[in-house]
Amino acid sequence: MNRLEPVAMSGRRLPPGIAYLLLFLVFTSTFRVFATLPLETLHQTLSSVAIISLTLYYIGSVYVDLRASRLTWLDVLMWIFILVNFFAAYQGRVVFGQPYYFGIMAQRSVLLSISGVLLISMMNRGMIHIRQVERTFVVLSLVLLAVFYFFFLFVNPVKFLDAEFVAYSPIRGYRYRFQFALVIMLLFYSLFKISLEKRSRYYIVVLLILFYLIWYLQSRTTLAVLAITLLIFFVRNFSLREKFRNTVLYGGFALVVVAIFFSLGYTSLFDKYQVLYKNVFNVFIGESPDEASSAVRFMEMNIALDYISKNPLLGNGFISNQWNGGWHDILGYFYPVDIGLLGNIFVFGVIGTTLLYLPYAYSYTLAKQIRSNDVFFKTCEYMLLFFFLSMFFSAVNIRDSSSIMFLVCLLYYFRFYYFTANERAVVG
Repeated sequence: MNRLEPVAMSGRRLPPGIAYLLLFLVFTSTFRVFATLPLETLHQTLSSVAIISLTLYYIGSVYVDLRASRLTWLDVLMWIFILVNFFAAYQGRVVFGQPYYFGIMAQRSVLLSISGVLLISMMNRGMIHIRQVERTFVVLSLVLLAVFYFFFLFVNPVKFLDAEFVAYSPIRGYRYRFQFALVIMLLFYSLFKISLEKRSRYYIVVLLILFYLIWYLQSRTTLAVLAITLLIFFVRNFSLREKFRNTVLYGGFALVVVAIFFSLGYTSLFDKYQVLYKNVFNVFIGESPDEASSAVRFMEMNIALDYISKNPLLGNGFISNQWNGGWHDILGYFYPVDIGLLGNIFVFGVIGTTLLYLPYAYSYTLAKQIRSNDVFFKTCEYMLLFFFLSMFFSAVNIRDSSSIMFLVCLLYYFRFYYFTANERAVVG
């Protein structure tokens, strides 16, 4: 098993139009961009074609690598990641009697993780450049941000009450819940452009995303994890003088904004967040909360604990919504993704959950070996950290498994190909 790969080979570059179309399809399918937009048929079509194509490609690729004894740690991680998810389908049959076919089909999107391996292969052959990947990500995420704003400003969510991307709570009312991972990545990218490259025009993008997150989305988990991730970046990447200056500058600006809102009497948003986080604290200390969504999570935690006590090591498996009404008809209102680490242990068990954290450990070792201020590299690194921290509060890996492994693949490419070939970072 070779850990080091040969440096990128020269090859025939794809025409720009074909390259960007391919990258658009890779990003939209891997990050499930259309999954919660009113484009479900398009999402299912693209995902199915992508899954079949990637699976056939990877089988052929693994066959060639096995013959040449070229397997890597990335291959092993990919197999573990896919097998853990497919084993959850088996446990769904053992514990709940769900036919294995339904469990596999419900988790087939994990095969989209292979898109990262495909990109590595194409970039290594010179067919696509990493900067084309970066530009596609930036343009697509900006377009998505504009689409999200359009819906919030001009389309009443009541029109989509039966859709997955609309949710209701007594405190926050009706809200859109789009696939937001790429826009979170854009926030990191923009902040790093400002802090590392002094590109001041990205302040506009940062303010738009933060306003969207705070005013419209109102996701306490997203905001809490985002704050922790940015705090880690702040501590790791700034000198003591820079930390003091930025704390005074941006902290003072935030205080002024809050003071203006309070002076004008716009306190309802602050009251909402006070209630939302107070209820989370109540759940944490074991008290029954008085807010609906927190109360539901409290109930889901109790259900999960009952089943975890019966199958702590191997878990209880994953149930498809297409089989007998899914979780809702089996356990009532219960969705493992809602309860983070506990939800993962419920589905995958202690063993499976531990294995699902291996890609993060591997990514950490890769990132430690690279000292570079490349903005796209930093974006991938801290987006993985965001996913890692999110898994403690919301089992995002159940929904975003392909996105996680895609980013691991990009870090792998940076470590073993790009920086080695261009000598733009110190590796060691």
